[in-house]
Amino acid sequence: MVESWLGSLKGSAGEAKQRAAEDAAQRKAEGRRKGGIILNQKDVLTGSWDASKVLFTTIGGQLRPITADDLAAFRRNIASAQSQTGRFSKGITAKQVIDWSAGIVNGTQAALNGGQKSDLDRAKKEITMAVPTYAQNSADGRSAKVRFITNAGPDSDVSRHHVLVEFMNYGPEAASGLTEPRKAAMRLRQGPLKIECDCGRWRYWFRYLATIGGYNAGRAETGFPKIRNPKLQGIACKHIVRVMAEVQSGGATLGFLTKLMDKAKSSDEAKAVLRHKQAEAEKIIKNQAKRTTGNDIKTSEQKRLERSAKNAANAAKQAGKPQREKAMSKKISGKSPDEREAALRSAMAVFGAVPTAKQIRDVRNA
Repeated sequence: MVESWLGSLKGSAGEAKQRAAEDAAQRKAEGRRKGGIILNQKDVLTGSWDASKVLFTTIGGQLRPITADDLAAFRRNIASAQSQTGRFSKGITAKQVIDWSAGIVNGTQAALNGGQKSDLDRAKKEITMAVPTYAQNSADGRSAKVRFITNAGPDSDVSRHHVLVEFMNYGPEAASGLTEPRKAAMRLRQGPLKIECDCGRWRYWFRYLATIGGYNAGRAETGFPKIRNPKLQGIACKHIVRVMAEVQSGGATLGFLTKLMDKAKSSDEAKAVLRHKQAEAEKIIKNQAKRTTGNDIKTSEQKRLERSAKNAANAAKQAGKPQREKAMSKKISGKSPDEREAALRSAMAVFGAVPTAKQIRDVRNA
């Protein structure tokens, strides 16, 4: 049975292209419209625009007309964003998207959701599945674009969203004959990426940031998000965050990338096209629906804290071993083999342990 949100894969590529075309057409028309509300780079840098434009911003938390001070703030925000995202000029990594999406809240969006929720929070709770459906290398062979389909959020007017991920290291990995496909795929998913989503949040909040940051896989956006995201906060929408989690650690995505690299390495020109069949996609989402921990997307800091806690627990366990051995030695001294075995079992039970066959043999022969 086809999952209601997944729909048919047949025609999904056309749907994604149609949404992208409609988005581009609307943006072009608005940019040309007299009295349009798009504040472009020239407007921000020069501090002036067509008098017919009536422009507003939410900087400061409320919708109000733009002032000269706002334009100065916009310039500072752009400079700050460019300095922060400058490292992404050749692409961002899945790890960075997840880390930067935690704890970032835009005032208007937080109010709409009734609380302080980051895009990572929404990805955990609302976007629980993501399936790679199609992949193809770029014309120059340097990168490969992989299209994912995710479920939409509870308040969406569509059932699914299309996320595009461009893997920037595809060319070098495909050309290398020294690495097997799976290892190449593992490196590929850890490397630089460019991203794109067809949702409104990406369009109005993050596409501008992705454009100036150099990690945008779709059309460029030069219109400053003066209403939705004037402080240029965050990095990506919840659909992209979910896909980044699957790219970083999802078994189905690793398998898909492994097949892609296998095809690429088998081609003289490193060309590869890969499609998931309907049954394969449905199997993936059924497995994702069963998981109990896969939706818990974790940042690098959360993973570090978990490792520290685990190491501390292991250290405490190791520290208790001498006491355990001393207690067992005292209990078995001067006993018969059966008594020594009974004492061993009793002593180890105190620590929640069961003796091995070798331990029993050694204590009986002691």
